[in-house]
Amino acid sequence: MSAARAVAAFVRRDFLQERSYRLSFALGAAATLANLAVFYFIGRLFGGELAPGLKPYGTDYFPYVFVSLAFFGYIGTGAGSYSGRLRQEQTQGTLEAALSTPLGTPSFLAALTAWNFLFATFELAVYALAGVFLFGLRFPAADWPAAALAFLLSAACFAALGIISSCFVMLFKRGNPLAWVLNNFEGLLGGVYFPVTVLPGWLLAVSRLLPVTYAVRAFQLAVNGGAGVRAIGGDLLKLAAFDLVLLPASVWLFGLSVRRARRTGTLGEY
Repeated sequence: MSAARAVAAFVRRDFLQERSYRLSFALGAAATLANLAVFYFIGRLFGGELAPGLKPYGTDYFPYVFVSLAFFGYIGTGAGSYSGRLRQEQTQGTLEAALSTPLGTPSFLAALTAWNFLFATFELAVYALAGVFLFGLRFPAADWPAAALAFLLSAACFAALGIISSCFVMLFKRGNPLAWVLNNFEGLLGGVYFPVTVLPGWLLAVSRLLPVTYAVRAFQLAVNGGAGVRAIGGDLLKLAAFDLVLLPASVWLFGLSVRRARRTGTLGEY
């Protein structure tokens, strides 16, 4: 089976499975709108006054957090979907059969989460439409080519982190410290809900170690601040450096964890 046919087969299977849970989709959409409404009224509470931490982005609170949530929601798909889908394959008893196909590691990883990224793209489009038509957001200063470059580099970086996270699932089944860190601290320390400049010095130093800090800042500056590629070049270079290290390392570590699970006879366990 070719890689393209394998990806298509996985997408079809996952689509048919997702289609049977329409209520879950509707409730998820309602929860997203309710979450946006909370931040919208928090922004109304502050009024149009520009907080000092938001001045580099040239916007007030709600457009800032809206862009961050939309952006982080998509790149977070890469961080969470690999381990989640792998765990699902384990509990359904299909992981060993899937890994017995002649697909290479990169092709298997692409097939495993292709549906998640397609669905996340659809959600991002709905999110954008809600921002424009429900909340009246406009981004007239946005530099979209710079934003697209930040988007691609960030998505690749978080996909690599997600693959590394799935290695813990492969080896230990339950207990995933990397996923715990990504779920609980990336948003807090990475500038998703507020600029990292409001953090105390010791937390700001920690945030500079995280790729999400550079991802969110570059994307915000491009979309809200109108910054071009040259202006956000430092953040883009840092993201590219993360990608160069994490992408090959993640694929290698995943292959290593699969071989170890096969050697110990735990591949089919959950």
